[in-house]
Amino acid sequence: MNFNESLAGEGPEGPPEALTKWTGFLLNWVAAHAREAYERVVAQVGLKPQHLGVLTHIQHGPMIQARLSDRLRVFKPVMVTLVNELEAMGLAERRPHAGDRRAVEVHILAAGLDKIREVDSLSEQASAEFFSPLTPQEQQTLHGLLTKLAKEGPAGPWQNPADARTP
Repeated sequence: MNFNESLAGEGPEGPPEALTKWTGFLLNWVAAHAREAYERVVAQVGLKPQHLGVLTHIQHGPMIQARLSDRLRVFKPVMVTLVNELEAMGLAERRPHAGDRRAVEVHILAAGLDKIREVDSLSEQASAEFFSPLTPQEQQTLHGLLTKLAKEGPAGPWQNPADARTP
């Protein structure tokens, strides 16, 4: 059974017709199902999506833990828990910041890079399945529009203005 078939068995096959006139509702409906699908994919390698967010942000170099919280829009106490979990799994580690004794940097370990590669492969398969009702051109258009909204719309920008001041 593929992902789309499993959704059909979990409840209504689509959103209530009366609510489909609102783009925001439809976006929320699809996002909820996409989030569930992505959580299942990431769980196959023993992670949560937030773990992957941290690993992805530090894959090219360490980052201050407080900055990770800002970038991922996660409360600082939640980030502490996420990094604790990543350390317990042997995927990342904290080290003191060289220039600021109050700051802690989070560094990725080799096993963390391996997890990113594992999730990347599984994500491609799951995305292909999830977006299969759309043509490749429609998928590309949707991705472009969502990227534009994320960068320029009310949910953006991706960069937190505080990032410019944080090393």
